[in-house]
Amino acid sequence: MTIPSLDGNGGNTFNVNIKPLNPVPPQEPIVTPNVIPDDASAGSDLPVDINLSDGDAVDAQASSKVTPIQDSAPVQQPQPQDQIQDSLQMQANNSKPVEDEYSIKQFRKDYQLRLEKDVMPILNAYEKERKTRLMWALIGSTICVIIGLVLFMNLEGRAAGDSLVVGFGGAFGFWMFIKKSFEKKIKRLIMPTLMKAMHGFKWLENPLVGHQEIKKTMLFANVDRAAASFDDCFSGEYRKVPIAISECEYTIGSGRSKKTLFKGVVIRIKMNKNFEGMTVVRPKYLNSDVRDLKKAKLDEVKLEDTEFCKDYVVYSTDQIESRYLLTTAFIQRFKDISMAFFARDAFCSFCNDAVYIAPYCSKDLFALCSLTKPLANKEQFEELFNEIVSILQLVDHFKLDKKLGL
Repeated sequence: MTIPSLDGNGGNTFNVNIKPLNPVPPQEPIVTPNVIPDDASAGSDLPVDINLSDGDAVDAQASSKVTPIQDSAPVQQPQPQDQIQDSLQMQANNSKPVEDEYSIKQFRKDYQLRLEKDVMPILNAYEKERKTRLMWALIGSTICVIIGLVLFMNLEGRAAGDSLVVGFGGAFGFWMFIKKSFEKKIKRLIMPTLMKAMHGFKWLENPLVGHQEIKKTMLFANVDRAAASFDDCFSGEYRKVPIAISECEYTIGSGRSKKTLFKGVVIRIKMNKNFEGMTVVRPKYLNSDVRDLKKAKLDEVKLEDTEFCKDYVVYSTDQIESRYLLTTAFIQRFKDISMAFFARDAFCSFCNDAVYIAPYCSKDLFALCSLTKPLANKEQFEELFNEIVSILQLVDHFKLDKKLGL
C-alpha cells in the first residue's frame, strides 16, 4: 500500500514559526487572540501571538524582549519525520485491510511461480499423449454418431428418436471419458505442486464433504434417492478459518427422464461455535420441494425482505436465530455469490458448527487439460486461479473471519 507523500502542503516537515512579539508601547494593551493562524503552520512570515493566561503578565517597559509564556492550551510540538510516517501508516492500515490485498497478491505470485517453474515442464512432456487421445476421442465419437444415424434411418417411431439420443449421447460420453481420464492423470501429477502456492491447501480425490454430511445439512431435497458423483475437492485454511470444498452433482432418473438436482460446489466453512438450531435457504425455482424440511420439523421463516422471499424459501428450527443470521447485509452478500461464480443460484445451510454454501454452476469447475488446446495453455490455469480465489473470498465476503459476530 502506497503511503501518501508529505510533499503537498508545507514541504517535507511540519514547521510552526513562532516569532518574538515586537515591543509594545506601555499605553497600548497586548492583543492575545485565542486561535493560532493557519498561515503559521504553512511557513508564513506573519508573527504568531501566543495567548497569555490571566495569572501571567508581561512588563513591556522593563524589557524590550518578550519572553515566550506557556499558553493555557499547550501548542502541539512538531513531530519527528519517522513519527509522522508511522502515524500515516497506521491511518492507511485502518482505512484499508492490507491483509486482504496481500494474501491475494501473494497467492497469485506464488501460483504463477509454481506454474512456470514446476508445472509447465511436466505438461510439455505430455503434449504428445494429448494429441493421441484427441485422435481417439474424435474417432470414437464419430463412430457413435454414425451408428446413431444408421439406426435412425432404419427404425421407425420412437425407436428412431431413441437411436439418435443413444448415438449422440454415446459420442459425448466417449469424448468425456477420454478427456476426464486424461485430466485426472495430469491433475495427480501437477495439483499437489500447484497447491503449494496456497499454504495449507490440498487437492483431494475423495471428498471431505461427502454424501452423508450433505444429507445432514438438508441443502437439497430428495438426495436419498439421488445419485451422487464427486470430482475435484480441496481442503485447507484461510484466515484461520477451516474450509472444505467438494465439487459434486446430484441426479435423479436416467435417460430422457434424468433430472439434475444440483451441480456445482458445496463449500463448508467452520464457525467458532455451534448453532442452536438448523436454518436452510433454498432457491424456489431450482427445488421447490420442502416436504423433507417440514418432516424434519423445520418451520418456514417469514423475513421482512419480500424480494428475497420471492426467490428463496427459508426454514429453521429456531426462528430467533434464523432472523439473527439472515440479516439484510447477509442476504445481499448471499445474492452476490451467484455473480461471483456465474451460477444460476445458491443454497445455504447453517448446521452444527459450520456454514454450507452451494452455488449451482452448470459448467465444469476446476477443469484442466482440454483435448483441443495445448496443455501449456495458460488461460485454463488463470480460470482455475480465479475459481479458487472466488471461494476464498467468501470468507471475506461473509466476514466469516469475524465469526459473524456470534
